[in-house]
Amino acid sequence: MKYIFALGAALLLAGCSSTPADLEAKAAPIVQTYSENYQEIYRRVSSTAKRCFAGNVGAYASFAVDSELYSELGYGELSLSLINIGTRNYYVSARVDKQPTGSKLTVRSGNTLASERYKTLLLGWAGGDQNCPVI
Repeated sequence: MKYIFALGAALLLAGCSSTPADLEAKAAPIVQTYSENYQEIYRRVSSTAKRCFAGNVGAYASFAVDSELYSELGYGELSLSLINIGTRNYYVSARVDKQPTGSKLTVRSGNTLASERYKTLLLGWAGGDQNCPVI
């Protein structure tokens, strides 16, 4: 019985993305352009993601929102992951790039049945929506 459990756990983890690079390799991006400055788009997405997702979801699991703005390089990055008993699975990654006129947002999501919903949320937040999803 414990071998069946171990095999099941191994199969589940095999489909996970344990780094943002793993997620980027597996998930096709959605790219959207905006007339606003990349720093404003980054602020909208990262602040709303942190408010809506960061925190515990149970005794042993929590959502983490990692974000960093690289002003000197002209871009910002964000990732959303679930940490469960020491295992980290990345669900969403986003990058906002400075463009000659405005900004470009690249969003990837995978490893969950809600990946399309996550993409829609981030694009909405970039456009100014501040609502958190109903869970």
